[in-house]
Amino acid sequence: MPMIDADGCLLNVSVEGRDNGPTLMLSNSLGTTLQMWEPQMAALTKLFRIVRYDRRGHGNPACLRDRIPWKRFGKDVIAILDDLKYRESTLVRIVDGRHGGQWLGANAPQRIDKLILANTSCYYPDPTNWNNRIKAVKEGGIASVADTVIAGWLTADFRERIRRSRHA
Repeated sequence: MPMIDADGCLLNVSVEGRDNGPTLMLSNSLGTTLQMWEPQMAALTKLFRIVRYDRRGHGNPACLRDRIPWKRFGKDVIAILDDLKYRESTLVRIVDGRHGGQWLGANAPQRIDKLILANTSCYYPDPTNWNNRIKAVKEGGIASVADTVIAGWLTADFRERIRRSRHA
């Protein structure tokens, strides 16, 4: 996997799939890595040229600062596209698409063929939960918030069925 320099931050990037297929760029959600897309890769690589990357602060702690401007996440996408010599891409962002995805749509629309933002918002009226999560991860690592994050993603019934199947 290549490491691509985005303004002094080395980003872990994976490129695979059809050489001449349309480019589909997959961005990981908060607290995950590019591996979150692994279950979909077999199907997606048959149709697309897939570019996955670890967002700034995910996979390379040297790139993590207290505050990263939203546009920096968008500029990271442009740096990856430029390094790979891709004119444009379809970008898929999950959960926190306001970081970069919305900035790209507004400021570099010529670089995005299609923009898919899932489970996101352009505004969070009360940042308390996000600030608490950031503090917890800084103090105790990602494991300190894992149960809370999973509880927000998966129903209690589904989590219980998974737990039982692992112990069967």
